[in-house]
Amino acid sequence: MKTQALRVALVVIGVIVSLQSAIVLDHNPLTVNSNPGLIPQPIRQGPLETTYALGGYYWFQIGAIGDSNSYSVDSANITIRTVYDQVRNDAHSYWVGTSLSTGGFVQVGYLNGLSTSGQTYCCAWFFETFYTPSCNCPPTIGPEGSAGPIGSWHTYSMVHVGNGVWAFYMDGQLLGRSPPPGDPSYLGAGATSSGSKYAPAGIAEVAQAVDNKDIIGPAEFRDLEIRQAGPWHQMLTGVSHCCYGYSSQTGLPNLYGVWEVEGHDDDFLAGSNIRQLASSTTLWPASVLLPTQLTFNFIDHSGNPFTPDWISLQDQSNGNVLYYTSYQSQNITRSNTYKINYAYWHGVNVVNDSLVSSLASSKTIQGNVFSIPVRVVGRFYSLPVTGATVLTFLPDSTNETLKTDSEGNATLAQLPPGNYSLRVTVPYGVQSVFKTSVVGPVNLSIPVFSIAELLTVIMPPIAVAIAVVVMALRREQARHAALSITPPFPVTIPAAYCGVCGKLLGPAEFFCTTCGTPRARSPQPPPPPQLPASSSAPPPPPQ
Repeated sequence: MKTQALRVALVVIGVIVSLQSAIVLDHNPLTVNSNPGLIPQPIRQGPLETTYALGGYYWFQIGAIGDSNSYSVDSANITIRTVYDQVRNDAHSYWVGTSLSTGGFVQVGYLNGLSTSGQTYCCAWFFETFYTPSCNCPPTIGPEGSAGPIGSWHTYSMVHVGNGVWAFYMDGQLLGRSPPPGDPSYLGAGATSSGSKYAPAGIAEVAQAVDNKDIIGPAEFRDLEIRQAGPWHQMLTGVSHCCYGYSSQTGLPNLYGVWEVEGHDDDFLAGSNIRQLASSTTLWPASVLLPTQLTFNFIDHSGNPFTPDWISLQDQSNGNVLYYTSYQSQNITRSNTYKINYAYWHGVNVVNDSLVSSLASSKTIQGNVFSIPVRVVGRFYSLPVTGATVLTFLPDSTNETLKTDSEGNATLAQLPPGNYSLRVTVPYGVQSVFKTSVVGPVNLSIPVFSIAELLTVIMPPIAVAIAVVVMALRREQARHAALSITPPFPVTIPAAYCGVCGKLLGPAEFFCTTCGTPRARSPQPPPPPQLPASSSAPPPPPQ
């Protein structure tokens, strides 16, 4: 009975613990892929081509290329800002490259793409060489993150080092060289420059795409420099280049654009949300305007300043568009009114239709950028959770990480509108994920399972179960104590007579006290016969 009660109590405890575990585990902890060893998928980037072979994919290209003043180049470099793109089953790349006099092609830059396991990654350097447009020449790609972080500037260079071999660099560090003589992919001894027909280009590209719906960049390119058997110098003239790369279908229009950053020669934006120019339109040197000076100040909903990556202004009088990436003392055409139709902050347009007059010396513009107070509390009793880590990713893949104070409070600063997943890690608790869509300032309260909450939820049922066990044991002990004690039945040892002298042996006599004969050796004679009732004489003694 005692064993049965104990078993029942243990089963009760096990069921309670299982139910509590199910409650905790059902809270869907976020699975975050943080594999730093992703192997980039070698999606080929297309050379600049003037004729296109119809294939199964598109290679959309947009950027700036040199004119005839930039032919016969034996080295080139460019500085590009790192941006993050949401790639699909393709790759987005930003590079400097040129066709060679022998028909080959060289290029170097960075890309966002897919790993060989199909996961997206950001920003790996790469270079490629082609000795003919149809060669099977896979790109050389650096590790994931090797061209980061997001928003950083890196300079990519390609230099002919002799005998048709080119070297490729990022920030002055050698990445690799083109195949040497004897290799099947060798560019050839004559591949020493771009020759008398080709000039270098800075290009944003969508490679191996199935349509034209990708959002790419835009990335900012600047300081495209070349060397023509002499010292390095700025490429004097840049013209727009569009539209397709190697082996590309041409059935869909190229929706990507390129435009010079206002007031800065050899500085341009290329990619999505940039106005399109006709091919071979001069980007720089820019025409001289009669400007006035205007300073732009951008503030969030709390009045704190922020700096967009770039903005575009449309002239209300003629529809012309200006692009800026810096905002102090900018040149703007006198006596015109402009509308800010794009301000790019973490990949999101945060200003729409704000008017700017060139008559003002400065303009303060409030963007749809806001801070979100977050309070982390216990799920059952709303107690503040101290020291919880809150992590969220912004639309351009950058992140904000912060810790809650003694009141469970923290603030995510200067977010653009978007969908956010807040990953909350609780000290000695259960990791939680809170998903929300925000379009403006809002206060968020995030319930989590903290250690205090878990103890208050799990311990009371366990304590009750233990109390049940103790009570059952005590009742069992009391029941046993209350049972009446029954004395054992007496054991009757039959009478025996000594087999030698005939003496009657008592129950405790194991030998005859008269003659010493052991009881075990004494036969047990039958009881003496009964006398008649009328006779009173005793029976005669045995002979």
